[in-house]
Amino acid sequence: MPGGDGALTLPLAGRPAEPPAELLTIKERHGSVRRDGRWTLPYRLALRTAWCDVMLGLTNAVRSAPELVIELRVNGGNVELVLAPGMVVDANELSVRHSELAIGRDAGDNTPETLRIRLAGRIRHGRIATRWPAPRR
Repeated sequence: MPGGDGALTLPLAGRPAEPPAELLTIKERHGSVRRDGRWTLPYRLALRTAWCDVMLGLTNAVRSAPELVIELRVNGGNVELVLAPGMVVDANELSVRHSELAIGRDAGDNTPETLRIRLAGRIRHGRIATRWPAPRR
């Protein structure tokens, strides 16, 4: 669903979350993908992108299971994961070539683990980063 700025946004923020899917595949070339707000995480998420920026906001996502597997086939571009406290990222199954990983293990606030995000597959000529929103005051 291309937006007015050429970005792919799935779904619109504020809409109710859908039932969990076994697999959600996101394919994009030379564009951008943004998924945030309230949405239901699938059991597996496949990113098939080339020279594309992807932002997955998981802070308000409805969790379907204690683990989310993100299968990457990324050639160029950036992948940013915005995480909630208690979410941890495991990149041990990820093949990286000519890329940068900026993955923090956790938010550093001693929150018990609530969701493990397992990155698998490969990234070439890109960047993967995680961040946690600043605490509200």
